[in-house]
Amino acid sequence: MTANRLRQAYSLIKRHNLNCLIVNRLSNIRYLSGYSGSNGLLVLAPPRAYFLTDFRYTVQARKEVKNCQVIIAERDLFGELAKLPCFQKKAKVGIESAYLTVKTFNKIKELIPKANLVPVEDIVESIAVIKDNSEINKFKKAAKITDLVFEEILSQVKPGVKEKDIALEMLYRMVKKGADGPSFNFIIASGQRSSMPHGAASDKKFKKGDLITFDFGCFYQGYPSDVTRTIVLGKATARQKKIYDIVLRAQIAAVEAACPGIAAREVDKIARDIIIREGYGDYFGHGLGHGLGLDEVHSCPVLSSRSTDMLKPGNVVTIEPGIYIPNWGGVRIEDDVVITGKGHKILTKLPKELIEL
Repeated sequence: MTANRLRQAYSLIKRHNLNCLIVNRLSNIRYLSGYSGSNGLLVLAPPRAYFLTDFRYTVQARKEVKNCQVIIAERDLFGELAKLPCFQKKAKVGIESAYLTVKTFNKIKELIPKANLVPVEDIVESIAVIKDNSEINKFKKAAKITDLVFEEILSQVKPGVKEKDIALEMLYRMVKKGADGPSFNFIIASGQRSSMPHGAASDKKFKKGDLITFDFGCFYQGYPSDVTRTIVLGKATARQKKIYDIVLRAQIAAVEAACPGIAAREVDKIARDIIIREGYGDYFGHGLGHGLGLDEVHSCPVLSSRSTDMLKPGNVVTIEPGIYIPNWGGVRIEDDVVITGKGHKILTKLPKELIEL
C-alpha cells in the first residue's frame, strides 16, 4: 500500500520538476510510510525515500515504516538533512509550505545550502484525497463505533445530567469498542447553547424541552468518523419540529446529490437553497461539509459556496447543514458519505427522524 503511494508521490515530484520533497506534516508522513509516532521527517528522493526519527521511536519505526530507509537521528531531525546523499549536490527541493515555519525554512537553507527550496502545496494531499478500499473499511469501522455509542448513550440523557458527563461516557464507550480516541472535542450543546455550532460540552445540565445537538466522532486506526444528531428532551414543540424538518430536507437533498463529477459548491447550494427558501438562510453560516482524512477530521474536498473542488470517487466527506437561532437553539444533522464510481454510500447509519426522549 505504501509502495503504491510512494510511486504516485514520485510521479508528482517529477511533474513539479523537483529532485526531492521534504515531508514534515505528520499525517502525510503516516500516509506515505505507515509511521504513527509524533516525531518524524520524510525525504522523498526518487527512487528512494528516507525516514528520520529519534531514539524514542526506534522500535516503532522499524515495525511501522515500509519502503523507506529508516535513520535514527538526534531529536532535531532537520539537522540530519545535510548527511543525506540527495543533498550533497545541487537539487531542486520541494517543501510543504503550509506546514513549515519561517524559522525552520531558514534553518533548512543553512543546513543544505546547495538546495533550491521550492514551496509546494498538496502534493501528498492530492493523492490522499482518493481513498482506497482498505481506508474506506476503516472509515466504516469508525462510523459503526460512533453509531453504536450514540444508540447506547440515549438512555442516559435525562434532565439534570451534565453535557460533560455524557461526553465522557461517550468517549469511554468508544475506546472500549476499539477506537483510538476522539476525532475532536465533542460538541454537546443543549437548550439555547445548541445555537452555537461549536458549543463544546459544558457543565450545563439538560432540561426538559431542550434541543440537544450531539456532534461526535472517533479515530479508528487513524481514520475518523464525524456525525451529528439533534434530539429533543421531551415532547418537541411545533417550532422545533419545523426547524428540524427544514434541516432534514436540506441534508437529505444534499446527500442524494453527492456523486462523482459534481462541484462541491453545487452540493452546498442544494442544501442552502432549501434553507433560504424557508427564510432561515441567515442562520446557516458555515459550509455544508468537509473531507475526512488520515489523522485529520477536516481535509479536502471542501463543500462550501466558495469551494473550487469537484467530488471524485474515493472522496469521503461530511454533509452537515444546520440552522442556529440565537437565544432559542439550533439543529444540525450530519452524515459521513463516501463518493463511489456511480454515486455515494452513507457510512453513518443512525436514523434521522427526530428523536423525542
